[in-house]
Amino acid sequence: MDAFPRRSRSSSGAGDTTTLMVLSPLQVQDLFSARLEEICAAFDDWGFPLIVAGQLGDAAPNSYPKYYQLPLTDPQFGTTLSLEVQKSVLARAGVGPGDHVHVTGMLRARQYRGQIVLRFEAVAVELHDPARQKVERVERSLLDVLRGLPCASHPYPARPEARLLLIHSAASSALVAEDFLQALGGAWRPERVRSLPTAMNDPGRLAEAIGTCREEIIVLIRGGGDASDFVVFENPQVMEALAVCSAHRVLGLGHTANRTLAERVVDHAATTPADAGHYIRRMSGRIWQEQEEARAQQEEMAALRDSVALDVVPERASVGTRLRNGLILLATGAAIGLLLTRLL
Repeated sequence: MDAFPRRSRSSSGAGDTTTLMVLSPLQVQDLFSARLEEICAAFDDWGFPLIVAGQLGDAAPNSYPKYYQLPLTDPQFGTTLSLEVQKSVLARAGVGPGDHVHVTGMLRARQYRGQIVLRFEAVAVELHDPARQKVERVERSLLDVLRGLPCASHPYPARPEARLLLIHSAASSALVAEDFLQALGGAWRPERVRSLPTAMNDPGRLAEAIGTCREEIIVLIRGGGDASDFVVFENPQVMEALAVCSAHRVLGLGHTANRTLAERVVDHAATTPADAGHYIRRMSGRIWQEQEEARAQQEEMAALRDSVALDVVPERASVGTRLRNGLILLATGAAIGLLLTRLL
């Protein structure tokens, strides 16, 4: 675009000014403004859309239906681009100052105080927060994992001598495991409990440890800590390993504030390692009591059956005796009758 056509040397002599128009300063300013308008109009003819990423700033409130200088800043370099955007476009997108966005629009030039300034005419705006998008991707991944996991619950084993796999942190095994075992009580002999120290912050190793379970009960315990220490219990590998484990699954993680998605795929979630031990102890006592009651009931039923059998046998003997006595009396009566007939 040639806003100021060049004159050739041959068109006029260097000192020839007789053909030039004499203008006033105001006319020169008007001529310059006209040329600026031509330059700005040339940008209006450019219909190729662009998409610009940046962070929305704040614009001074106005009574117009659009903002004319809404700042869009490059977070990396600090460069700012002025947007021309309808307020309704921002309202539909649900964005505001501080949001990271993608803006679709056209490159424009505007005349402002005798100068050409860059403007970007926005036609569409959408939220584009990289940090939020990363969180959303993780959330979608977890939801996909949860949808694909089996949701069957595994009841507490009724086997009297059930075995237990205890998975705990290798770094704090002495304290955490001791808390659990003390709460478990002495009814569980050491040979029934397999202790497996594991790197609790490594999802691969933790999932592998869960996969080794051949016991009827599996317990995962961990001491308290920061929220980041419990992210491993929302890892897809760990959650899948817990979901497919056939044992009765128990969690005893940190404190009451340490909640994780793994609680959704286990059979019991205790608030602390000690609470997990109390739960196993309580359930074991309940199973023992139920079995003792069932055994006592069976013994009662057996005794009742024996008593009924003893009562029935004498009754049958008494009936036989009465029948025999009746037959004897009948025969005696018949004989007496015949004898009397002959005598008479």
